[in-house]
Amino acid sequence: MAATERIGRADTADYRTPPTSAGVAEPPDWASHALGRERRMGRVVCDGVTIRYLSWGDPAAPATVLVHGGAAHAMWWAPLAALLDHGGHVVALDLSGHGLSDHRPVYSVGTWAREVVAVAEAVSPDPATIVAHSLGGIASSVVLTDPALAEHVRRVVLVDTPAWPDAPAPEQPLAEREVRPHRIYAAAAEGVARFRLVPPQPCDNDWYVDHIAWHGLRPVDEPHAPAAGVQWRFDPRIFANPTGDHQIVRFGGDLDEACRPFAVVMGERSYLAEGARRALAGRPDTPLLFVPDAAHHVMLDQPLSLLSTLRSLLTTWP
Repeated sequence: MAATERIGRADTADYRTPPTSAGVAEPPDWASHALGRERRMGRVVCDGVTIRYLSWGDPAAPATVLVHGGAAHAMWWAPLAALLDHGGHVVALDLSGHGLSDHRPVYSVGTWAREVVAVAEAVSPDPATIVAHSLGGIASSVVLTDPALAEHVRRVVLVDTPAWPDAPAPEQPLAEREVRPHRIYAAAAEGVARFRLVPPQPCDNDWYVDHIAWHGLRPVDEPHAPAAGVQWRFDPRIFANPTGDHQIVRFGGDLDEACRPFAVVMGERSYLAEGARRALAGRPDTPLLFVPDAAHHVMLDQPLSLLSTLRSLLTTWP
């Protein structure tokens, strides 16, 4: 059973509006309007863990479910989610170990795939559309190729996802990082200033980078913490296997076995773009779209172009 609660203008106790002291750049007018739209917070339980999500629009309408990438959170999608489908229902979830969702002792792509489906079932009266970025796209590729999971979704859009066997690894994969507790920052402004994208890339939209950095921080409230302050929300163990050894997060299946239609949206400058062209050269019925002047973190580079691309695709794609 899904539980939901109505929340106001981006000012909840968790995903809250940054104060002027947070060192966060002011968003443009369109983004401020989007972030000011009313949203609801909901939760479902999947494999014993609470998964939280944000939703906009009419909860009685079929949903479009947005899935974030690795070490990210639902607020990566928030400026676009609020504008994607004014007459419909848009949902952005936090995978386990990310954002406001609970942590697990062990993580896997298969578990994250089940979480995507659990949210889709909870929020949509009909099979939902999934739009998923990066790691979220890997989990959604598992959904596509698992008949038991795929029956709960209508279609999937993979946004700059390494879903093919020859997809190159980023310069600094998260899986190669040492698993250690997050650093504690004395103030949120310090954490925001130190935030870096992985894989690394420049981004001209400072306000968007600050937005995701701010919402990726949480107050430190554990009694054993050495100091008060803030630290990153995501679990540093999300890319470690049970023995503590690192694992590369990849999709091990074959999208030729997809049980539902899927489309692919890539950043034109992404390190994954050429691989997507090669992989889909023999699939004329699979839409492949490129967002100009965007790298892997497409929504940060060209948010309005990505929004326009997704709107057009979801409207015209059968």
